[in-house]
Amino acid sequence: MRPACFPPLPCWLSVLPALAVLFVGVSRLPEACRAQALVPRGQVMLRGVEGRLDHLAYDPATHRLFISALENQSVEIVDLARRQQLPGIKGVRDPQGLLVIPGRNRLIVASRGDGTCRSFDATTLAEGPWVDLGRNADNLRYEPARQWILVGSGGEPGDGLVSIIELASLLPAAEGGRPAPPQSPADFRLLRPRQGMPLAEIALPSHPESLQIDAATGRVLVNLPDEHRVTVLQLGTNSLAKVADWPVTVGSRNFPLDLDPAHQRLFVATRQPARLAVYHLRTGALLADVPCVGDADDLQFDAALGRIYLMGGEGAVEVFQLAEGVAAPVRLLRLPTAARARTGLFIPELHLLAVAAPHTTNTSAAILLFGVSH
Repeated sequence: MRPACFPPLPCWLSVLPALAVLFVGVSRLPEACRAQALVPRGQVMLRGVEGRLDHLAYDPATHRLFISALENQSVEIVDLARRQQLPGIKGVRDPQGLLVIPGRNRLIVASRGDGTCRSFDATTLAEGPWVDLGRNADNLRYEPARQWILVGSGGEPGDGLVSIIELASLLPAAEGGRPAPPQSPADFRLLRPRQGMPLAEIALPSHPESLQIDAATGRVLVNLPDEHRVTVLQLGTNSLAKVADWPVTVGSRNFPLDLDPAHQRLFVATRQPARLAVYHLRTGALLADVPCVGDADDLQFDAALGRIYLMGGEGAVEVFQLAEGVAAPVRLLRLPTAARARTGLFIPELHLLAVAAPHTTNTSAAILLFGVSH
C-alpha cells in the first residue's frame, strides 16, 4: 500500500523490482509530506508522578487515556478531550498491563507487585472482582469472540505463564459476572472483591513480554526475550497449546511486537542491537530487518496507512512505512521525545499517538501527543 501523499510514479517504473519501486517512491516523497507523517500536538503534564511509566489504554466512551505509573503505584488518567490530568487510581502495586473492555465500561489492570488482574469501573473507578495470577502480571489482550482476556505473567527470574481469564470472572454480578468458589478462609472477608480463577494457562520457560492475537487463526504470538524467540500458542476450546518456537536472530531483548494479519506480517523490535524485523506470520521466516530506535518497548502498527510507530527509551519515536509486496520497512521520520519514553499507544479513531514520558532530571512526567496524517 502507498499513502496518499506519494506522488504518481512514471509507468516505466512498473517493470522494476518491487524494492526499487519502494526506494524511488519514498525518496521522491516531498519533505513536507514526510514531516507531516507525525506532528507534535502538545503534551499533558502528569503532576506528582514519579518513576517508570508502562503501558497505556484508551476508553473511547469517555475519551480517557489510562497510564500505568508502575513505580508511582498508581494508574494515572488523562482526559484527551480537555487535555488535562484527572484523579487516578492510587495504591495499585506496580501496575503494568492495562485494558479497556469495549462496551463494558470496565478497566482491567495487571499488577507486577501482587500478581493480580483487577477490574475497575472505567468511569467511577470503583474496584470490582479480581483474579490472582501469581507474581508479575504484565501484558493484557482481549479476545472478543470468546470474551477472554489473555495475560502474561511470572518470570524475572523464573518460569512464565500465559493465562486465559473469562471476562465474566472480572465483572460484577449486576453486569453478568459469575462468582467463583472461595479458595481460602481469607476469601470470606467482608468487602473483599470476589476472586475469580483462570480458565486455562500454559507454562513458559521465562517471562513473556508483548503478546498479540491473530484473530483469523486463533494463534497467540508471544515475545520471550530471555529465550531470544517468539513462541506461538494456539487457542483451543478451553485451552492453550504451544505449536511453534521461532528464533529471533537479528538481536536480543525482543520486547515489543505487533501484527499485520492482512499481509501476513509479524513485526518484532530488539534492543541489542536495535533492529526492527519483519517475519512471515504463518511460517516465522525472517523477511527483512532494519536499524531502529534503541530501547524500544512499544510497537504500534497503523493498518490504514501501512505504518509502524516505534517508541524508544533512547529518546525518540520513529515512523516506518511499509509497501505492499515489499518486505523491508523504510524509515519516514524520527522525532525526539524524552529519555526513557519507551511506551505509547496509537489511537486510530483520533489519529493520535500518545507517548509516556517519565520524570527525569530535566523534564516532568508527561504524555506527549503526536498527530498522525491521514
